[in-house]
Amino acid sequence: MFGKELSETLRERVIGAYLSGTKQIDISVQLGIPASAVNDTIKRNKKTGSATPEKRPGRPKMPTERDTRVLRRVVSANQFSPLGGITDRLNSSLNTTFHHNTVRKYLHNDGLGSYTAHKNLF
Repeated sequence: MFGKELSETLRERVIGAYLSGTKQIDISVQLGIPASAVNDTIKRNKKTGSATPEKRPGRPKMPTERDTRVLRRVVSANQFSPLGGITDRLNSSLNTTFHHNTVRKYLHNDGLGSYTAHKNLF
């Protein structure tokens, strides 16, 4: 399993120390990071000319920033609509298909969760 990625400043310090002639194992001890991380950072710098790692592949986050703005707009226009109605309006305005559970998750994350009516006790 992989550990945490090195910060940008730490990668720059590794490259700077290596270019000044410090051995890789000494860099590892000085900065308190694994020798393999130092080696990988130096290798990446030699290969690409930059210590920054490449973008990792993977499925893009859904919905996008634009989609969440549209979702907020739909909810603010119809605050007390059921989840199914909000999902239908969102899908028709974006010409995409979001599952109602995805919409529910993003509503909850934005603090726009469900509303319940006040119960009348009489």
